[in-house]
Amino acid sequence: MTQPARPSPATPHSAPDSAKASSGKPLSAFERCLATPILGVGLGVDVYDKRPSVATLIKKHRAGFDFLELYTRGDAKFSDGPLSSLPADLSRTYHHEGLDPVGPGLPPEDRIQGCVKNLGLCKAPWCVEELAVRHINGRYTDFFFPALLNKDSLKATIANLRALQAQIPAPLLPENAPYEFVVGDMHLLDFLREVTHGADCGCVLDLGHLYSYQLCVGHGDDPLHGIEKMDLSRIIEVHLAGARIEKYSKGLIYRDLHGAGPIPEPSLAILRELAPRLPNLRAVNIEVEDAPENRALEQVAQVRAILREVRPDYVPKRTVHAA
Repeated sequence: MTQPARPSPATPHSAPDSAKASSGKPLSAFERCLATPILGVGLGVDVYDKRPSVATLIKKHRAGFDFLELYTRGDAKFSDGPLSSLPADLSRTYHHEGLDPVGPGLPPEDRIQGCVKNLGLCKAPWCVEELAVRHINGRYTDFFFPALLNKDSLKATIANLRALQAQIPAPLLPENAPYEFVVGDMHLLDFLREVTHGADCGCVLDLGHLYSYQLCVGHGDDPLHGIEKMDLSRIIEVHLAGARIEKYSKGLIYRDLHGAGPIPEPSLAILRELAPRLPNLRAVNIEVEDAPENRALEQVAQVRAILREVRPDYVPKRTVHAA
C-alpha cells in the first residue's frame, strides 16, 4: 500500500486573537482560517467516548491520522482534563454544539462562555458549529433542528454568527446540518453562500448532510445539484461520516451513523468531484464516534487514497500548539 505523504516541517499556529494582516488591520474570521496550513485527513471524536478512545488513538495510532476534531457535546463542566492534556504536536480542531446559530437570538451567556473556555483549553485554529438548533426551552436535544431555508432565517443566522464571533476567540465555521425534511424556499447552497458572505466567514461542508438535503428535494441522483450556487472558496473543511440510506414510503432518507457504519458511496463521489475544486480546503474530517479504532483508521486510509488520486497537492503540515 502506498504510504501517506510525510508531513512537512512543523508550522506553529498564529495566536487567533492577535492575527493581523501586513497592513496592521485585524484579519477577518475567514482570513484567519486561510492562515492555517493544510491539516490533512482527521478523525472527529467525542472526548468522553470510550470508543474510539482519544488516548489510544494518540498513543498507538498517530501515523493513522493527521489531526483530531474534538467534540464535547457543548459541555464545558468536565472538559478541562480531556482538552488540556493533548500533546503539543497534535494538530486539532474543535467542534462545539449548543450555540444554536440559526435560532431567533443568541444562546445564554454560559453556553457562549463554555465555548470560549474549551477553545482556550484545546487551542484549536477554529470552532465548528452546526447550522441548527440543539436546545428547546433550554433543554439539550440529541438531534438537530436544521436551518429554515428562507430570508428571515438567513438574516437572523448572519446576525447571530457576527455577534457570536465578536465573543469567541477563534473563527467560527458554520456547518450544514442533516435534513430529513426541508422548510423554506431557498436552496441550501444559496443559503450557505449568503451566510458565509454575510458573516464574512468560511464554512464546513458536510458531504453526507448535503446528500441528505438532495434526497429531500428530489435530487438524490445528483448529489451536487446546484453546486454552482456555492462560493467554493469559502469551504475550509469538509466532513464525511458513516450513514445508512433508508427507504420509506416517499423515497429515501439519510441517517447519520458516524462510526457505526460505512461512508456511503454518494458522499465519497461528492468528495472525488469536489476536492479538486476547493482552493482553500484545510481539513477533511471523518466523524467516527462509536467506531473501533481499526475501522476509524480504515476510513482514513480510504479517504487518503481518494485524495491522492484527485487532489495530490493536498499534503498536511504538522502544527505545534503553545503549551
